[in-house]
Amino acid sequence: MIRLLLIPIFIISAASAVPSTVSLYSISITLKDDTLYKTIEIRGIQGSDRLLSRIAHGFNPEVQSIELGEAIFGYPGMESGHVPEWAVDTLSGSGGWPRSHVVAFPALREGMEISYRILIKDWSESWSEGPWAVLAPSVRGISPDSCCFSVHGDIPDDPAWSGQGYTERVIDDGFMYTCSDSAGKLWITPFRSFEDLYAFILIPVNDILNRPHPPDLREAALQTTSAGADEWSQVRRARSLVCNSMGLRLSEMGISDFEIRSLQEILDSRDGTPIELAAIFTAMCHELGLQAYILPATELHPLQPVPQGWTRYLVRIETDDGRSWLVEPSAYLTPAFYIYKPDTLYVLDKGILLTHAPNSGSENSLIEEWNIDPKTGTFRLSMNCRGRFDMLLRRKFAGLTEEEMILVLSEWSWKSGRPVVPDSISITDPFDLAQPASLFASGRWSAPSEYGEYCDILPKLSWGGTQIVSVNLKRIWNLEGCISAQSDSTLIPVKTENTVTFIDTTGILHRLPVLIEIEQ
Repeated sequence: MIRLLLIPIFIISAASAVPSTVSLYSISITLKDDTLYKTIEIRGIQGSDRLLSRIAHGFNPEVQSIELGEAIFGYPGMESGHVPEWAVDTLSGSGGWPRSHVVAFPALREGMEISYRILIKDWSESWSEGPWAVLAPSVRGISPDSCCFSVHGDIPDDPAWSGQGYTERVIDDGFMYTCSDSAGKLWITPFRSFEDLYAFILIPVNDILNRPHPPDLREAALQTTSAGADEWSQVRRARSLVCNSMGLRLSEMGISDFEIRSLQEILDSRDGTPIELAAIFTAMCHELGLQAYILPATELHPLQPVPQGWTRYLVRIETDDGRSWLVEPSAYLTPAFYIYKPDTLYVLDKGILLTHAPNSGSENSLIEEWNIDPKTGTFRLSMNCRGRFDMLLRRKFAGLTEEEMILVLSEWSWKSGRPVVPDSISITDPFDLAQPASLFASGRWSAPSEYGEYCDILPKLSWGGTQIVSVNLKRIWNLEGCISAQSDSTLIPVKTENTVTFIDTTGILHRLPVLIEIEQ
């Protein structure tokens, strides 16, 4: 009897689960005396998913502060209580933010209402031309019933904006934007063109580049010309030099991605943000007598000229005879002239917004060839990589001893579904970005075969991520000394003398069993 009663109780409990809802989401932005004041207000009802139990906002204490205006909760129609002081804290940040302001609603139960309001002050240099923002109508993944964004204070008479599902309304000291349930992001900007945005982003770096270059930089440039290389080779060597001697330091959220230290400070610290490494590389090209300029880039489709999202910085080098090359100095252990583009890349080229198509398969190519001797149970592996595969191979093996590389390859093959035991391995210099990456290895594949016919698994290496980028991947298995071989996959055997060859260009992910017949 007890067992029968438990079943309907479980069904009722599952059916009563309801998601959290947000009735109001409001952001008010006010610019006054070069300080931006952003007020965020949220009202909602806690559901069984408990998404409203904890609300956090990242901030950078160097240029921002957060004040809690209101945090109350309670059942509808009943007296509400304030969040206790111990439930409000400042913690280490995440997602690039140095710090995080956290408000927890203790004992917030399903069906309770919350009301939350904070004020963020920002006195960084980001607002010298006026307020701008990219705002999403979502709270913890919840679409609000009512969403309202507004801009006030020292703003243009009619700021440019874009956003599907929004309606603009003039208010006393600014503009208000309300949206429907199906609205997308709202883009608001004081910039009238991408040319104006381009000039704004590059103000700090152009100021640095126009100053006298430090002696350390001139000495580094001399290293790239020590062998009398041509311009193409000089650029490749300069690219390798910056990559090998400078570490990448990501910009902290809350501070503009285009702020920059002096060239000497960057050289002394041996690291830099993407725009700082672009500045070092550009200055080095200038020392070599080459024309070079910086191009901000983003993977976000910019509906308006807004400074947000321009986190990648390319450098275009031009020669007197009309040749032009594009490099990304902050791309760690990446071929000298390869720009990784899994999706469309938007680039500001001398103020003109250009689109760069995603990488083609020919740019991301791999030939992975296994020569296998079933009689002795040995293998020889060779890999020739381009583009993304080249980048991944360098980052996997750079700086390792041969013993460490053997361990890495062993683990890699094990995780790929067919372990091999390498006994020797060599790779082209991962730190020389001028030459394509290649790897050669040999070792044991399986125990020597005592049978004329047996089944085994073909080895391969899983690279991952090939579904999100276009690639040309070719795997070749040469089974030496075989009378015949068959596979239950789509692989078709090709017999040549005493070798059976399988070729795969589809990037098969599953294990590859093969029936092998060898001469005894």
